[in-house]
Amino acid sequence: MYTLENEGKLGRIFLAAMLGNAAVSLVKILGGLLSGSTALLADGSDSILNVASSGIAYHYYKRSRKPPDEKHPYGHVRFEVYGSILILLLMAATFSFVGFMAVDRLAHGEPELVDKIGIAFAVVSILLNALVSSLLRVHGRGSQIALAESRHVSLDVAEGVTTLAGVTLGSLFSAYYDLAATIIILGMVSYFIYETLQDLRSQIIDTSPPSEVLDAIREEAMRIHGVKGVHALRARVVGERIYADLHLEVDPHLSVEEAHRLCDELEKSIERRFEGRVDLTIHVEPAPSHG
Repeated sequence: MYTLENEGKLGRIFLAAMLGNAAVSLVKILGGLLSGSTALLADGSDSILNVASSGIAYHYYKRSRKPPDEKHPYGHVRFEVYGSILILLLMAATFSFVGFMAVDRLAHGEPELVDKIGIAFAVVSILLNALVSSLLRVHGRGSQIALAESRHVSLDVAEGVTTLAGVTLGSLFSAYYDLAATIIILGMVSYFIYETLQDLRSQIIDTSPPSEVLDAIREEAMRIHGVKGVHALRARVVGERIYADLHLEVDPHLSVEEAHRLCDELEKSIERRFEGRVDLTIHVEPAPSHG
């Protein structure tokens, strides 16, 4: 549940993540410039991007947790999806530029060996990335965008290991190893973008919850004395909530007051079972006659 306390806590987490990513990016960019490593520069570009994406993530997290209002009667949860898409667009733009840098370096013949000082910078950056990722993963539970940001920074750890290998081999044997590490990093980022888009797709196109959820709603309805049947049950997942609607069949001779009582009973039953995560809309209709 969104509270000012949670907002303040996550705000401090994202601020710490931004400061951590700023430190990481400084280490990587400086290491790339001093050692001549394209892989470190590529990794550093991603860390600079992390600073911006942490700010975007927190901004849209706050907006998504606002309660429903007249203009947004179903809440603001999809602002998280919008923020996640902005982060992906930034990533795509940044790494298109990094890819151009790698191709340009290849076009000018075999580059010089990478300076061994880059190895130290790569090791330090891995440790800093691991710390930032752990911070977001542990303290950002319950937020889709915080989890996405944690996965993004976790990717940086894998990128850092690849960078370390590329810088080490590039300083000992050939700078082509460093360029190969750059290409691998670009591949990792591309896969991350694809996976995140797959996750966001379910939020954008109103995916149905697991069949067990629908079965549980139907089961709760049929437990209520006076309910003759349930049909046209459907539901969609929006963020952490589920919006469901159904047709409730009752005795044709039941009064409006009695039918309303059955609906109230079902709503309370669903609220208890799903801990308030299901928003249920009920349409009452007379049960079909079998005589």
